Amino acid sequence: MRALRASRPYFFEWFIFGNFLLIQVLLWKTLRAPMETLPRVVWSLSSGFLLQAAIGVGLRALMAWRRGTLPAYLAIVRRPSWIADTVRIAVFSGLFVHTYGWIKLAIPLLHPRLFDQQLWNLDRTLCLGYSPNVFLLSLLGAPSVLRTIDWTYANIFLASLNLAGVFFASSPSRRIRVAFMDSNVAMWLIGAWLYVAVPSLGPAYRFPEVWLPLAPLFVHSQTFQRLLMTNYQNVLAYARGIPRPVNVLFGIAAFPSLHVAFQTLVFLWMRHVWRSSELLFALFTIVIFVGSIVTGWHYLIDGIAGFFLAWACFACSFKAHRIDRWLAIHDAR
Repeated sequence: MRALRASRPYFFEWFIFGNFLLIQVLLWKTLRAPMETLPRVVWSLSSGFLLQAAIGVGLRALMAWRRGTLPAYLAIVRRPSWIADTVRIAVFSGLFVHTYGWIKLAIPLLHPRLFDQQLWNLDRTLCLGYSPNVFLLSLLGAPSVLRTIDWTYANIFLASLNLAGVFFASSPSRRIRVAFMDSNVAMWLIGAWLYVAVPSLGPAYRFPEVWLPLAPLFVHSQTFQRLLMTNYQNVLAYARGIPRPVNVLFGIAAFPSLHVAFQTLVFLWMRHVWRSSELLFALFTIVIFVGSIVTGWHYLIDGIAGFFLAWACFACSFKAHRIDRWLAIHDAR
């Protein structure tokens, strides 16, 4: 019975596959790039996940050796079922990022209207007539502070992606790995369709007069913003039949902030499965939230929406997989 359950598709597998088919169908008459870029992107990203899993297994094995539990951990990660799950998660991780990337790239093709002014106005309404972007830029306006925010926003997100990937990819628990994967995939793909529903470029693009004078202080952010806008223009040209290089990972969208959502999601999981990192990811969440506003990537409402999206996906997965019950049994042991 256990083997039968293990062979059935997980939620994240059919959800990813369904979303990939949907974006392929929606773009079929415009461009067939999602299918064309599939092998290269999935191979690259899946290999990256397997590398994270290998690093995580090595680190967990070292800690297990120090605690005297190495044989038990190695017995789990050597099981055919654990290895098969790792390969499945790796392959679908690649397909998931590829699908998310194309949904994000396709925004100007599927829904060309932009809502930046409405989001800016909503922010001002929420903050009693003041723009939170302008307010935080003024409040944290010291050059050294802005340079620090620029650097941390560019690097903390990548660090947190790798840290979370290493941790969950090497977990000995199938339930934890699948539950996190379900919540993470749901959050990013639902967020991608919210991008399509409420297209926006972000305040740095829509209101450049605020950020361009600060270019020497936002070297990382504005360099990357230029790369993304070039890619955005290349997608539009590609759709018109003009061959231009397109990077699947360089889409532009502001609402909701999935950078904030990801930090929040990992924080919520770590509160239950790795409590010693809870404070770290709480700090990451705050830094990314503030940094997204200060650097002009996002509006305040984007981060708020990201918080709620992450919580909803976490809560649904936590309940569906009965993690509280699993934790009670695990802690009792």
